[in-house]
Amino acid sequence: MAAGRKPTLDGLNLEAAGVKYSDKGIEVNDHLQTSTNNIYAAGDVLGGEQFSHLAGWQGFQAARNALLPGSNSGFPSVMPRVTFTDPEVAQVGLTSAQAAHSDAVVYTWPISRVDRAVCDNDSEGMIKIIAASSGTVLGATLVGQRAGEAIMEIVMAMQNKLQVSDLASTIHPYPTYNSGIQLLATEMAVEHSLTGVSGTLLRAASRLAR
Repeated sequence: MAAGRKPTLDGLNLEAAGVKYSDKGIEVNDHLQTSTNNIYAAGDVLGGEQFSHLAGWQGFQAARNALLPGSNSGFPSVMPRVTFTDPEVAQVGLTSAQAAHSDAVVYTWPISRVDRAVCDNDSEGMIKIIAASSGTVLGATLVGQRAGEAIMEIVMAMQNKLQVSDLASTIHPYPTYNSGIQLLATEMAVEHSLTGVSGTLLRAASRLAR
């Protein structure tokens, strides 16, 4: 039975260095700087999200902020997570439950409709993308054998505030798991173009063309 983890700070003598901490972990500012200006902290010892990829990324940012002019934030705006089960479960951004309390739309594409998954006999899973009513990508949940790799396309889309139409219009190698993301994004982009003001204008233009 796993009861969670907590930072191991015993024996570090942080009091002597003037570094503030609590049972939750070492206190840092947005740049990973502790209460002692020349000491930085990163990773699980902060007591926040405990992912190896976050710890490595924060370690890089902490070293960069300590040694170079200027400073970067040590807390990413987009945080992917992967549960390495069989099949894998990868998630980033909003979940369906969170989307239910907003005007976001949720679309799902079964992994059985992704040709690469069919070739790999990967029949259990799905691709779920959540987007704002404007089309901006807000989150995704992927379940499948390559979910951990495929989620990075959504991470990059969110990092750069892209829309589902951007995912749909970008050429994807075939057959890949990510081509399933393109197919779902295309469905979402078409649906978005046919609703609201843009849909009204498109239908009017279509009638005029006829």
